[in-house]
Amino acid sequence: MILNEMQKEVVYSNERFLFLLAGAGSGKTRVIIERIKHLINQGVSVDEILGLTFTHKAAKEMVERINQKDVQLSTFHQFALKSLKSMTHYPYQIYIEEDQLFTKEQHLAITKYKNSYFKTKKPKCYDAYQLQLSTYHKKDFDDLLIDFYHLLDKRSINLNYRYIFVDEFQDTNFLQYMILKKLIKKDTHVLCVGDPDQSIYQFRGAQAKIINQYIKDYQAKIIKLTINYRSNATIVEHANRLIKRNYRTLKKDLIPHDESTQHIKSYMFMYIEDEAMAILKWIKSYMNQGVKPHEIAILFRQHHRSFYLIQTLKKYGFSYYKEKVLEHEQSHIQCLTIHQAKGLEFEVVIILGLESYTFPSNHTHQKELLDEERRLMFVAMTRAKKHLIFTHIRYNSYMQRQKPSLFIKEAGIKSKIYNEH
Repeated sequence: MILNEMQKEVVYSNERFLFLLAGAGSGKTRVIIERIKHLINQGVSVDEILGLTFTHKAAKEMVERINQKDVQLSTFHQFALKSLKSMTHYPYQIYIEEDQLFTKEQHLAITKYKNSYFKTKKPKCYDAYQLQLSTYHKKDFDDLLIDFYHLLDKRSINLNYRYIFVDEFQDTNFLQYMILKKLIKKDTHVLCVGDPDQSIYQFRGAQAKIINQYIKDYQAKIIKLTINYRSNATIVEHANRLIKRNYRTLKKDLIPHDESTQHIKSYMFMYIEDEAMAILKWIKSYMNQGVKPHEIAILFRQHHRSFYLIQTLKKYGFSYYKEKVLEHEQSHIQCLTIHQAKGLEFEVVIILGLESYTFPSNHTHQKELLDEERRLMFVAMTRAKKHLIFTHIRYNSYMQRQKPSLFIKEAGIKSKIYNEH
C-alpha cells in the first residue's frame, strides 16, 4: 500500500512539533513506522529516537515492523521503570492489584488521584493504601511515573532524544504529559498521534484535552489523517453520524477508502436466550461463507452482559477467546469488552447488549459521561471491516422491559424484531 498525500506529509515533515489527528483505521501506526525508518535512513542514530505507546502489544508490534530491535519503543511505564533502574538501582517491587484489600473502585480513585499529580480530590483510602505499599516495600504503576517525573525534575537523570513519538495521545493523563514536557529539550522534535473521538479512558484519568494543551504549548502543526482503510462506506457513514453528536474541538469526518456498502443490521430479541441462539446461527453462517472464527468479534460494554452468550457458546462446542492478551487462535471467536478491542479489527462485529442502562450505562445523565460512552460506541463500530450487527433484548432476566440504546438511533439505524425465517 503506497502512502497517501497526508501520510507522506507526516513521514517527511521537518516541523519540530506535529500533532497527527488520525481517525480510526487511517494507518497511523504505519505512518509512525515509516517516519522512524525514514529518520534512520537519513542517518539519525537509533538511540536518539524514543517511541511511547500505551500497550506492550503495540510497542512489540512496532519494533517488529520497523525491523530494528534497538529502537526504543515502549509504554510510558516500561520506559519509566527502565530509566529508574538504570539510574538508581530502583529497589522496589512492583505491586499488582492481586490482593483483595481494596476494591476496584478504590484502586481507580487512587490511580486517578496519582495521575492528576495530586490535583484531584484525595481518596479516603489513599493513606491506608500507601501504608500497605510501603510496609511491603512496593510501588504501584502510577508511582513509577511519579518517581520518574521527580528524577527528571531534579535533573538527576539526563535523557536526550532528538525525536520523540507518542502514540494514542488521547489516552495520556496529566502526569504523562508532565513527563513528556521534561523530555523535550531545545532541539527535540515531537510527533504526537491521537484521535479524541477514541478517547475512552477518562475513568482512569486520561484527558483528551491534553491534545489541545500540547498544540497550544508548542504551536504544533496539525495534520489530519481522515481516509479510513478498514471499514466499508456504510460503517464509516453511520459511525460519523453517531460521533457528530459529541462536542468536539478537533473535528474530522472519516472518508471510506472502500466504497462498498453493506447494511448494518440491528435486531431486537424478546429474551436473552433467543439472542444467544441467533448469534450462534450467524457465526455458523459466516463460517460457512469462509470467515475464520478469529475474524468474528462479539463486543460488549460489560462482562456480565456476555455471560449467557458465553455459556451458550461453550454448550455448543464453540471455542471463544475472552482474555486480555490477544493471541490470534485461528479457531477462536473473539468475545471482548470494547476496551479490550481497541486498536483491533475484524471482518464481522456483533455489538451485544445495546439496551438503555446497559450501554450507555446507567450513570450517564452527565453529558461528559454520555460523550465518553458515545466514543466507546464509535470505537466498537469502527472495529468492523465488512459486517456490523447490533443486538438488544426487550425483557431482562427479571422480566423488566428494556428500551433500546439511544446509540442505535443516533447512528441512523432502525431496529427490527428478529425473525429467523
